[in-house]
Amino acid sequence: MRLIATLVFLSFTHTAAWAFAPHIANYQLSINGLKIAEEVRTLHQLEDGYFYTANANTSGLAAMIKDYSIAASSTFNINDQGVSSVAYQIMEQEDKKISKSYVIDINSQSKTVSSQLTKTQPKINTWKAKKGNITDPLSIFLAIAFDLKTHPKKTTFSYQIANGSSVETQEFQRFDNQIVNIQGKNYTAIKVVRTNHQGNNIQAYFLKEYRYLPVLIKQIKGGRNYLYEITNLKIPNINGLQVTL
Repeated sequence: MRLIATLVFLSFTHTAAWAFAPHIANYQLSINGLKIAEEVRTLHQLEDGYFYTANANTSGLAAMIKDYSIAASSTFNINDQGVSSVAYQIMEQEDKKISKSYVIDINSQSKTVSSQLTKTQPKINTWKAKKGNITDPLSIFLAIAFDLKTHPKKTTFSYQIANGSSVETQEFQRFDNQIVNIQGKNYTAIKVVRTNHQGNNIQAYFLKEYRYLPVLIKQIKGGRNYLYEITNLKIPNINGLQVTL
């Protein structure tokens, strides 16, 4: 019995390491076809979990109109259910002035999420969640990537997402063998679609070749078409691997 448990544990940790090698991914953000910002997402491995950051800044003509930036981070770990967030924070700045800032602590075991005091979040709030892991707006795509890798036959996924104003359950559906065009090249990807949000549709495309990371994210919100497209991926701890799509 102990041998079986050990083999299961080794298999699980190997999968986790494969799906979550430290990396740096660069994305280009476009709105209605206009390129407006560049974003860098970096995953760091800690002794007892992971630290994931995203830093976006306006670029090109958009930067000349408005200097806008977003910095977000997520601390999470992996258990037998997948990704479980510990903390999430985000700060938005317009012309170097903070326009939005909030921090939340997440405890999946006690099913609670609580906010911390910030400049734009002057009140401490607490939200109750359901049983199971809780993710956040940044780690959700890594949670999906992990489940795509570890559950190849599963077609529907459900996640609790704490976003600083609520904890809501979002449903996603998987579609295999989808052709997607990235930087003029066609790839066979896994498409994941959010199914329970009318008027705020999200489609994300994940590539097995690139550790199931999202290479293209499409969102329709408020009548606008948002597009995140990966432009570069670096996995420094694995033979200096660097992939440019």
